[in-house]
Amino acid sequence: MKKAKEKQRAWNIIWSVSGDYSIIPDITAYDERGKADLYWNYIIGAVYRHYDYRLFNEFFDNFSYDKDYLFYQKLMMLGLEGCIFERDSKSRPVLAGLRHECGKKAYENRDGIELFDEILAAYFSRIYGYDIRVSDGIKNLLDDLKFDLKDDTKQVIYKMNQIIKKYFEPDFSSEFYIKRIKAKLKFFGRKTPSIKGSTLTFKEEEDKGRQKGKIFSGLLKLKEKSDDRERKFIQDYFGISILGESKTKALERILCDDAHEGCRLHFTRGQFGESDDAIFRQKQAAQQRNKNKLHYLNNYIRNTNAITKLTQRIKNAMIVNYTYSMKSDSGKLNTEIAWRTVLDDDRIFLKIIKDEIPDMSVDIMLDASASQLNRQETIAEEGYIIAESLTRCNIPVRIYSFCNMRDYTVMNLFRDYDEKGNNDRIFNYYAAGFNRDGMALRTAIHMMEDSKYNHKILIVLSDCRPNDMLGVAAKGLIPIQKEYANETGVNDTANEVRKGWKKGISILCVFTGKDEDLPSVKKIYGQKFTRILTLDKFAEMVGVLIERELINK
Repeated sequence: MKKAKEKQRAWNIIWSVSGDYSIIPDITAYDERGKADLYWNYIIGAVYRHYDYRLFNEFFDNFSYDKDYLFYQKLMMLGLEGCIFERDSKSRPVLAGLRHECGKKAYENRDGIELFDEILAAYFSRIYGYDIRVSDGIKNLLDDLKFDLKDDTKQVIYKMNQIIKKYFEPDFSSEFYIKRIKAKLKFFGRKTPSIKGSTLTFKEEEDKGRQKGKIFSGLLKLKEKSDDRERKFIQDYFGISILGESKTKALERILCDDAHEGCRLHFTRGQFGESDDAIFRQKQAAQQRNKNKLHYLNNYIRNTNAITKLTQRIKNAMIVNYTYSMKSDSGKLNTEIAWRTVLDDDRIFLKIIKDEIPDMSVDIMLDASASQLNRQETIAEEGYIIAESLTRCNIPVRIYSFCNMRDYTVMNLFRDYDEKGNNDRIFNYYAAGFNRDGMALRTAIHMMEDSKYNHKILIVLSDCRPNDMLGVAAKGLIPIQKEYANETGVNDTANEVRKGWKKGISILCVFTGKDEDLPSVKKIYGQKFTRILTLDKFAEMVGVLIERELINK
């Protein structure tokens, strides 16, 4: 049942990407836990979209009975991966994070027993700069395994054929074919043995009788990993958990249902462990922090001016909303009630009372998905300006980022309400993975419900493009999983915002996206958003947004 469900999920991804729901995919991809692999199924679907897959099938029919048939298919998919990424990554920036994760897996499994493991690791080492020593033969193979974006299907097939002939000795003679076809007849009507590789695994499925041809399932199989090892990967990548496993699982039981069934949570402060992977990620995070801090300092005058302006704007709004007068025996004389002295009432003066610390809190949540890779320094800068301005107004502020990787929504806490001196930690911000906005908002709202403050504001810095290739299961007699993107992602995020509003939480958006995403931000946040086009206007625009919320509270 589980295999059938994951197969359906894999097909849904391929159908969605290819745009053709009539095809029966002959290759599907699964991760180390047997779940539909997001990145490779995307690549497969995109191959259907950009190329004539029928011609690929005809080409590989020539190698159907070669002992290395599956290996050749994996090589071609690897070559096409580069073309697909170059074509699609501009319109789907989240692919960058998923590709990076794929490359890291290849690096971790570079010592596998299969030749393809070594080739895959060497391929991604060229992209991400991993230090891997490989033979000259593999180097030359990868040099040739570069298809051009301009290549059509026939040109790809021609080049692939040349690669196979140059580096391998394919068995497709008529004598070999006859021997293998006789062996094949013994398995008519039942499953054939699977032929496994350690990273990409293809399995020949059951013969359907009238249905001609063969259907292959491509499996991305590394080593079996337990749930503990999966959590360890997330901790190595983002930092150790600040809640512990039992508390985290308790929250998952509360929050990870409906559209987010199957999701997991990870809460961290970005403090890494001592494993090799954790140390590697810590160095990367430190490099990005340095970039964020340097960017802020290079624009120091502009940023300090922005903080001053935004602070004053918030204070002005607070004077209106958190200042009140009461009768007193000293202060400013209220002539309208001076007559009350005849009643021995000396409280004929007005005393102005100002709350130094208003009964309110602000949470700031930063979108840290891979779509923000080119804006990391700017987002850290903007987050710091808002947090520092609120701190100077004595408003308790908590700030964190969110992103998704594998099945996890990761919440990275930079500072909490009572940590006034920790705004500098916001420069620890870095981007990776996807953005499951609805799950992040649901989690943030749940966190805010437990705070002691009466008036709660959540400010989200986002491009309003929810996109997580872990889909949403649909209900019905024939449930077809939807991709968490586009209309599905926007509707889910809007639904969580409205739930927050009903709970009395003010949810605002600092929109950093493009013109094409304006309908999405309006659908999600209504009129409670501001758009930042230039940082020179940042303080003014954000000031208006916060001021309006304070006045209308």
